[in-house]
Amino acid sequence: MEKVSLLVSTGNLGDNIIEEGSFYEGVKRQIDCFAADAGTADAGPTFLGADMPHNPIEWEEHDLELLLVESRKRNVPMIVGSCSTTGTDSAVDRYADIIRRLAKKHGLEPFKMALIYSQVSKEELQRRLKDIEPLEAPYELTEEVLNETTNVTASMGIEQIVHALEEGADVILAGRACDDAVLAAYPIYKGFPKGISLHMGKAAECASLVCWPQMVKESIIATVTKEYFSIEPMHPAQRATPHSVAAHSMYERTNPFVQGVPGGILDMHESEYVAETDRITRVYGSKFVPSPDGTYKVKLEGAGEVGYRVYHLVGIRDTRAIANIDQILVDTRKKVSQIIGPHRDGDYELYFHVYGKNAIMKDFEPQERITSHELAVVIEAISKDQELATSVAKCAKFRFFYMSYPGQMNSSGGSVALLTDEPLYPKNKCYKWTVDHLLRLDDPLDDKIFRFSFETVRGR
Repeated sequence: MEKVSLLVSTGNLGDNIIEEGSFYEGVKRQIDCFAADAGTADAGPTFLGADMPHNPIEWEEHDLELLLVESRKRNVPMIVGSCSTTGTDSAVDRYADIIRRLAKKHGLEPFKMALIYSQVSKEELQRRLKDIEPLEAPYELTEEVLNETTNVTASMGIEQIVHALEEGADVILAGRACDDAVLAAYPIYKGFPKGISLHMGKAAECASLVCWPQMVKESIIATVTKEYFSIEPMHPAQRATPHSVAAHSMYERTNPFVQGVPGGILDMHESEYVAETDRITRVYGSKFVPSPDGTYKVKLEGAGEVGYRVYHLVGIRDTRAIANIDQILVDTRKKVSQIIGPHRDGDYELYFHVYGKNAIMKDFEPQERITSHELAVVIEAISKDQELATSVAKCAKFRFFYMSYPGQMNSSGGSVALLTDEPLYPKNKCYKWTVDHLLRLDDPLDDKIFRFSFETVRGR
């Protein structure tokens, strides 16, 4: 083959739906593979910790139906990675059930489906602690940390997906996977250069977000050859420019020219971005560099339960109160400790998120002077005890009605407004990231970490 072309229609399958116009424009072309990433850690640790889906099942069904029906029409592979956001075993099974139903709905001819599971038991990780090192976590993985963790996944690379392709899978539903691997696996399976394929996966993982102007859920075609890869948007108003493709290649990286992958790195130092047309960009020169010591490491992601979380929302319009907000927060925290009891300070966490000041960037906010005419203070209380979390949040909210500050001209309550006096309870408990580490494997297909299930799906 001189080239392979992938249709990429979403950077997070099921998180809102694929736009059908550009999708059907894309399927008019010669497509060799349909690939989509369905996962993200951006949604926070709750969905992994609680092992629950992030997206409505109707949205997931919509996207999977488009990919399944069109890939089966052409008898080409369909690959989905990080099923249902988290890539847990139950998430893979959730997608598998959808695929089986859709096959019946459309009366599809029999096809081979591969399920790749990547959830790892804590007992297995305890046996391998000597093979685990920190990635972004500022601590070693210990038995104590694992005891605080509810669920852990391992992020597969291209090797596990390529194995499923080698076994003849038509539809591949993978657990947690590196975003780029979901797209890069097919061209690598077909013999195209690993560096070019991985860079294509990195650039195209979010579909139309690699193009300009920014649009979401629009389809693109990513083509891989022996010398380069190219990106072409299917929406007529979008363009893939050297600037847009380079920008997306470099985002979310500490080093914009290097991306770690299982078994090595993607080296983009010599990558060259060239306009093929005013809407298509080619990229040359990307390389895969194997690990110097030949090791193969996969990322582990884990989350654990913290407790219950309760919110109150307080609005502040008084300019004098706004000018003194930092001291008001200090005074409020002290008063909460006094009322709840200093002996209970370690039983809860209390946070103030001040929108209009620094709620987004916190200590990294470069603007010191508040220019907003009003502030929204989100009070967040966390505790393993639901009643204590509620009391802490309510107490903090109450103190805002009786705050004291220089230049104050009103009596009690005159400086604040409430959206509602009721506390706001999230549906689920509060979780935190507990595992962000690397696990060394002697074999990428280690069956204690990655498990395969193959079945024939019959739609008629």
